[in-house]
Amino acid sequence: MKKALARFAAGAVTTLGTSVFLARGAHAVAPVSTRVSVGTLPCDVAFSPDGRRAYVANSVTKNVSVVDVASGLVVEIIALRDSPRTIAISPDGAHAYVTLSTRNTVAVIDLATGGLMVPIDVGHFPNSVAFSCGVAYVTNSGANSVSVIDVASRQAVGSVAVGSEPRALAFSPNGTCAYVANFRVGTVSVIDVQAGEVCRTISVSGGFPSAIAFSGRTAFVAHGGGQVSVIDVATSTVASVIAVGSGPCGLAVSPDESTLLVTNQNDHTVSVVDVAACAVRDTIAVGVRPVAVAISPDGTTAYVAACGDSTISVIDLGRLVL
Repeated sequence: MKKALARFAAGAVTTLGTSVFLARGAHAVAPVSTRVSVGTLPCDVAFSPDGRRAYVANSVTKNVSVVDVASGLVVEIIALRDSPRTIAISPDGAHAYVTLSTRNTVAVIDLATGGLMVPIDVGHFPNSVAFSCGVAYVTNSGANSVSVIDVASRQAVGSVAVGSEPRALAFSPNGTCAYVANFRVGTVSVIDVQAGEVCRTISVSGGFPSAIAFSGRTAFVAHGGGQVSVIDVATSTVASVIAVGSGPCGLAVSPDESTLLVTNQNDHTVSVVDVAACAVRDTIAVGVRPVAVAISPDGTTAYVAACGDSTISVIDLGRLVL
């Protein structure tokens, strides 16, 4: 993908149905997007580890749409007990964890059967969930804490106090630290997983951090002002800031760590960032108010959840070439 990005030129616009690709070069590029209709107000999306299924959490219809990636069709709808907030798939592909903010629980879906298991009680207004090394962390936006879930027993075994209104979180690639975006105070809390406590706090410019993603020793944080801060993990400092679209709120890094995708909910686009250069190379028009993005394990496809028109924009990342 990195080689493909290097071939982008400037200025062209290409359209496919409802999708527009804005390139920086003088030549038209191949169309890159189609759309899948899902439930009402999709708020998050995640791929299975084998990349064969994508799971979309739909807030208003209180369900999860299961998309067959090969055909692009919704093949199953899993009903939930309340409105979902975010969704994550366990590393073994056996379960989906879905935060139900108004119930202060995490719903657990058996993906083999599509059935609901016993929910996990967490803190007030759970938001994001992420897996690493036998545990799952859940941000509790209403309790200023992170719940620690033992995946084997599916029980909350502890919590860590963080900043005000924690929303997104992501584990470092080696699993030793968890980075938590504290929306209300414009900081990132870094949790030492082994110690179970915050070991440092990083301020980000622009305030209102809402998403975090890693590429090696770099953490990307989307926040206010249409920006993504680039954090050097080694020094815990903001090394640079990338200007993206308006209202960035979702991040995903390609498996080869060459590309960062940023959903910009206010201008209905995805910014394509060259990780090495820390610069936006291109912009893709997607559905209305894109709020989340996930990249398939093989790096060929990105799914973008657009809550404004209840669709998933499917981007063929292999076609981002001239």
